[in-house]
Amino acid sequence: MITKVNAYKWEGQLTLIEDYLCVEEVYELYINNKFVEELVTSPNQIEELGIGHAICEGYISKNSVINVHLDENKIYVESREIKNNIEKDIQIKINVDTILKIIKTMHTLSEVWKLTGGVHWAALFNTSGGVMAFSEDIGRHNAVDKVVGYAILNNINLGNCILASSGRQPYAMVKKIVNAKIPIVITKSPPTDKGVKLARKNNITLIGFARGSRFNIYSGEDRIII
Repeated sequence: MITKVNAYKWEGQLTLIEDYLCVEEVYELYINNKFVEELVTSPNQIEELGIGHAICEGYISKNSVINVHLDENKIYVESREIKNNIEKDIQIKINVDTILKIIKTMHTLSEVWKLTGGVHWAALFNTSGGVMAFSEDIGRHNAVDKVVGYAILNNINLGNCILASSGRQPYAMVKKIVNAKIPIVITKSPPTDKGVKLARKNNITLIGFARGSRFNIYSGEDRIII
């Protein structure tokens, strides 16, 4: 995920330095052998990315995955059609102390960010604040896709998870959460107006500006135990 390059740094004078940069690669996603799109990503957790992206973008449901495999730069996801795939509304709750525990933990997870400042991250937590999955990527969308894919491959019930993310929560990001059927999301960044509207429409608990001992609840406040 990381490479070193030479660069010149200016601090009153030019100095030759070695700097750490993030590596990016391009992969092609196929679903049931049909080309879907190109994905530009950090070259890790690629199978997880393929499954997670297919689910988060609504191409397939999370219960329809049969198999995933790589062939060089091609990701092949195999799924089956599921009819009447209706899930009950998710009823998990979380208390304030657990939210604060997650906030404290989530800012310590990304070693690549500490070296490069060039990645986003996403993590899944359980309702006790324990880390269940973690991913980092040059793209905030990819990071979410990867933790969702990891959950599917490892039989983690996304309906019992809290998603933590470094990225903003505009409409497209909240749509991923809706498609993955994750009930609670916590981010250090703000949402947008359409992101909040979509979260409220789908009963997603959306928590933003989660930093230190403070956070804002934009939707789904009934899941928070004070």
